[in-house]
Parts: sequence; structure tokens; C-alpha cells
Amino acid sequence: MESVNNGSQVVQPEKNEKAHKTTWDQEMRDLFKGKELKPEEATCRPMSEEAPRLYRIWDVSQKTIILTNNMLIATSRNSNEPEQLIRVLPNTNLDPKKQPIFMSPSDKHTLSCIKSGSRPQLQLAEENIVKLSKKGEELLNFSFYSKTDGSVETCSFESAEFPGWFLSTSLEPNKPVGLSQQGGTENTLFYFERKELHMFTLP
Repeated sequence: MESVNNGSQVVQPEKNEKAHKTTWDQEMRDLFKGKELKPEEATCRPMSEEAPRLYRIWDVSQKTIILTNNMLIATSRNSNEPEQLIRVLPNTNLDPKKQPIFMSPSDKHTLSCIKSGSRPQLQLAEENIVKLSKKGEELLNFSFYSKTDGSVETCSFESAEFPGWFLSTSLEPNKPVGLSQQGGTENTLFYFERKELHMFTLP
């Protein structure tokens, strides 16, 4: 997310760039607008054709999230990696007040939360985010409750399957993105910037 690979030219953003002009809650209110349905309407809801929204996401330590070797890594923003965008779609089968979303770093993978040993773990499941959003199921393991958190410029992503566990990054660079509880040593707050689809060729 540090750089945008535009053909042969790599464009570096300004260090003090403004991440966005709206809060995450404002983004989500717009995303969920008109999608709240009455229970009796849920079974006959038409399949959505809406394309995922695209976001550049980086943590409060200025590490960007990239997909490499089928793994999400948080790396220093001064790297020369092409910009990684996260696809976001609403999960309309959960409480919209909690702003539940699906998150995907590629067309073939979606973030999922599973239990591994004594604690939840983040994994990349081979699922297409658009197909998931059309299933009409709660899909808690693929869902994150999102909100403005920490400041008006940052947000957090809480596992719907494992309440109290949040998308997180290590303080050290080049470590896998995982799940952690807030109040520990890991970063659980993220900056974001919305991007337009026509500007990028997605993996």
C-alpha cells in the first residue's frame, strides 16, 4: 500500500497525506444504506450485483497490509511493494448497527476466523467475496464488525465469530496479520483510504 504501480512508474504518496475525508462509520452508513430488510423479506432478497468497495488499509504504526505467498503481511510503508487493496462488502444477514463486513485481499481469497488450539486465528479462505455475500447466510466466521475506533481517523475490525478478537498487526514489520484482543502489544487500529475501481487492475 506504500506505492502504486502505475505501469512502469511507481507513485509514492506524501508522508503526511490525509487518509480520508470521512470516518469509517460514515463510510459504513453509506455502504449499508437501503440494505436493511424486514425478516420476512430476507428469503426473497434479490442477489446483489454490487461490486466490492476498495480500501487501502494501514496500521497506526504506518505498516501496510499486503498479500504475499497467500499470506497477509504487515510491512513498512517505505517498501516498493505495489499497492494492495482490500475488497469490502456488507453482510446484510447480521445486525447492520454493528456494520458487519466481508474483507478480501484478492478475487480468490476472503478473510476468515477459525479456532486453532486455544485461540482464534486469521486465515485466508479460498472463497470469492461476491459469492459469499449472495449466500443469504450469517457466515460469522467470514464477518467482521467494523467501527470508527481510537480516533476519528482510525477504525477496527472485530471478528463476528469470536467477539473481543480484532484484526491485528505485530509491532515488528513483515509479520503475518492476525487476531488479538485490544489492550495488548499488537496494533488493532487502522487508517483507511477508499479507492476507485477504475484506477486499478485487481489480482
